[in-house]
Amino acid sequence: MFLISLQLTNFRNYARLNLNFDHKPTILLGNNAAGKSNLLESIYLLSTTKSIRVEKEEELILSGESFSRVEGLIEDRGEETGLIVILQKANKKVLVNGVSRRVVDFFGLLPAVIFYPQNINMITGSPSLRRWHLDLSLSQVDLEYKKSLTSYEQFLTSRNRVVKRIREGLSKYDELEYWTKELINTGEIISRKRTLFFSFLNGIEHPLGDFKFIFNPNLLTKERLEQYKTSEVAAGATLIGPHRDDFSFYLKDRFLAHFGSRGEQRTATLAFELATLEFMAQVYGKRPILLLDDIFSELDSPHRNKILEIIPRQQTVIATVELENIPKSFLDSARILQVEDGKILV
Repeated sequence: MFLISLQLTNFRNYARLNLNFDHKPTILLGNNAAGKSNLLESIYLLSTTKSIRVEKEEELILSGESFSRVEGLIEDRGEETGLIVILQKANKKVLVNGVSRRVVDFFGLLPAVIFYPQNINMITGSPSLRRWHLDLSLSQVDLEYKKSLTSYEQFLTSRNRVVKRIREGLSKYDELEYWTKELINTGEIISRKRTLFFSFLNGIEHPLGDFKFIFNPNLLTKERLEQYKTSEVAAGATLIGPHRDDFSFYLKDRFLAHFGSRGEQRTATLAFELATLEFMAQVYGKRPILLLDDIFSELDSPHRNKILEIIPRQQTVIATVELENIPKSFLDSARILQVEDGKILV
């Protein structure tokens, strides 16, 4: 899997950009706010149709413009495929080789793993944020997971609607039976695949340290739903299930959310992304693109060297404000692009 070229129109601070990649690691060098992170974000958008940096996708459209277009040409086993994401303030459109597709069919055609410094929020933030990151990764390489997740969310919405009607005296408990059955069936698939994911993560060696990622599933069974029946009606919502799953980060036996330094938390989230990359590579049979933003400034020399060993294993794009912390031997093997005010300087 290889991204051959990237074209941007009205994306973030890029009015127009045409960029071709070679098989060397790509280093995007520039000052803060030059547009380095935006380039990584555009590649991840081609993979997931989503950004992990904004809540409203219209924020990705260049100020004063009505649309944004991200286009990539990928190569896989000798076959080239064109991917396009078009963002407008009211909608989003995706195309494969010029033909409109559903987002569910576009998702993951270009698998990618991304690390931003803000990823530290996975450790300190809410369970919903951690689930969101988890779902973005698993959905890229597992179509059954993606479809089950979509169905689960639909069944959950419908079941919650009935629960609220029961609270209001407009429905009876037996009206929950169908939605409960479907919720349990799809929830079982989601829980099983999440369990396998964390089993993989905790079964491999982590080059950045002795990290553990502990999955805390919120089991969904008919018996547990019966126990929560009264509480659900009072709350007007389904209180248990995969939509309440969570996971935690540990360094050895130390809970990093409460007892980790910022540096340890940052390294842990990077370790999580690298382990996720290995899982995706195993499931997909191909190595995803690795996108790294500002990773060298806060890593010590041994950790930097570990990262430099991993980078050549797949197509990697790195954003950095300086080169001083990167060994010259690696720089000689990479392609360095100067980024300035939404332009690539040649």
